[in-house]
Amino acid sequence: MENHTRKEGGKEAEKLTKNDSFIIEGIDIVRTFKMGEVEVRALRGVPVKIRRGEFVAIMGPSGSGKTTLLNQLGLLDTPNSGKIIINGMDTSGMSEKEKGKFRLHNLGYVFQDYALLPELNAIENVYLSLMMQGKSKKEYESSASDILNAVGLGDRLYQLPSKMSGGQQQRVSVARALAHKPLILFADEPCANLDSAASKQVLDLFKKFNENDGQTIVMVTHEDWHLEYVDRVINLMDGMLVEKNDVK
Repeated sequence: MENHTRKEGGKEAEKLTKNDSFIIEGIDIVRTFKMGEVEVRALRGVPVKIRRGEFVAIMGPSGSGKTTLLNQLGLLDTPNSGKIIINGMDTSGMSEKEKGKFRLHNLGYVFQDYALLPELNAIENVYLSLMMQGKSKKEYESSASDILNAVGLGDRLYQLPSKMSGGQQQRVSVARALAHKPLILFADEPCANLDSAASKQVLDLFKKFNENDGQTIVMVTHEDWHLEYVDRVINLMDGMLVEKNDVK
């Protein structure tokens, strides 16, 4: 097996191939929240294992813990107990600064509200995170242009988000998330604000990067028709894992 490495918060880690090993291991993840005097148990000891190169959907009814689980796996939040291991690295001992550096270099995120900076055009929105990684102007402009071309927006590099449709804005956010070739792409209801045609465009992009580049993708969704794109489903109910199905 050919090995590829990637910096993880200043450390080197082996980039694993699909079905060789787990790129994400969540061990007994517990997350509780306080709502006044009431303690809400959003996740109740959830175990998760995802292989590199998998396209996995997290599903369940409203309030089942889907986004909470995605936020734990994507290091956007910290569990009360349990461990998140990414590419063999136990992240539970990381400081917030180390987690921030890890996310910047290794993880990509797509949200349902696009989260684009309105005053920046498409290419600026995409290369902002590459600038933060310390890449040269030539490197980050070239990478941003390439990925925008790959998502079908090569003719809109200098257009502001306000001049784009919702589907185009979401494709910019996909380009931004993938520009630095992350180990894992996390997507939280990425089609929630899109019509069916735009949703299909975004999911087609996910599938293209998953199949052609081996991109690992973890996506929260509530739409059954999205399952034709994914390899496997993680189903939650009341903060607990109820079943894991191979859908292909």
